[in-house]
Amino acid sequence: MKSDLNEKLLLFFFSKIKGLGSGTLWSLIKSYGSCQALYQAARENDPLLGSRLTQLIQQPQRNKNFQTTVKKEFDQIQENYLTILDDDYPRLLQKIYDPPLFLFYRGQTKILKNQSLTVVGSRKITNYHQSATEKIIQQLSPAPLTIASGLAIGIDALSHQAALKNNLPTVAVLGSGLSETVLYPQTNIQLARKIIENNGLLLSEHPSHTRPELHHFPRRNRILAGLSKITIVISGALKSGTLITAQVALDENREVYALPGNINMTLSLGPNSLIANGANILLSANSILEAYNFNNKTSSPKIKFNNLLEKKIYDLIQIEPLTLEQLSQKLKLSLMEINISISQLEIQGILKINQFNQIEII
Repeated sequence: MKSDLNEKLLLFFFSKIKGLGSGTLWSLIKSYGSCQALYQAARENDPLLGSRLTQLIQQPQRNKNFQTTVKKEFDQIQENYLTILDDDYPRLLQKIYDPPLFLFYRGQTKILKNQSLTVVGSRKITNYHQSATEKIIQQLSPAPLTIASGLAIGIDALSHQAALKNNLPTVAVLGSGLSETVLYPQTNIQLARKIIENNGLLLSEHPSHTRPELHHFPRRNRILAGLSKITIVISGALKSGTLITAQVALDENREVYALPGNINMTLSLGPNSLIANGANILLSANSILEAYNFNNKTSSPKIKFNNLLEKKIYDLIQIEPLTLEQLSQKLKLSLMEINISISQLEIQGILKINQFNQIEII
């Protein structure tokens, strides 16, 4: 249904009633068919509504100051918004236990029509987690997917950047309002602008100038999990916001895929724990594409080596990143011989040197 202004005002009115949760309210609106019908039922003491809910709704109805304050607050909304009553509101998000009644936005809501994939991870990034994130999103680029994440420093920002690089639409869900004076984190304002400029979307359930608060972020995570059929967990400690998002996804009967990692890496403990407890193991983008019923499986392009040494180097680097000295020792060749081949593979965009001075596959 498409909500008119009166329906939106009533929805906003209901949302301000303490004790009336969004999940309960949405169920009531669906049962009665509209906010107006629910409002009228409360005024007429409809026995099907129940005495407690009737009292919750009737009390602010009779409070003129409350009504005036709510109407004034509603009239002051400056941000574009969707309501749960609108056709463009994401259908999967409607189905969670406590869906947001209002979604304030900047950008293109049409990308919400695509199927979404939520990507979450830690604020700290290891070289392994960075390369895995970039590779998986690059492999997903042929598919009509929207990449959803939280704009936070770390894997979130990296996911948005990888989506932009590969011409995938991306949506950032914030724990603050959308005004740049309060947008969190401030270090990612340029990224937020770039998302909008590239036909992406910023979303928040908070009005424009709402400052970030600690309790906003677990609530934000339920939106991230609710937007998508699948959430992929790249990295995270055992107790982290990343795992909260994964747990919400599991609670809502959504699929979770986790990237396996080194058991000695703190940031792999979260994903490894999820896998141990039944989450899907994320080995490549193909499993994600299959889960979304996209038939265009990806495959790595066949690499043309100039000589046998380049192939030997590539095969060793596939096992683990190595320094130039380690390669020299394993292949029993001089640094100069190794370095020439490495340079050729770098030029071809096959290998790169990471922050630890190791050679790794791109």
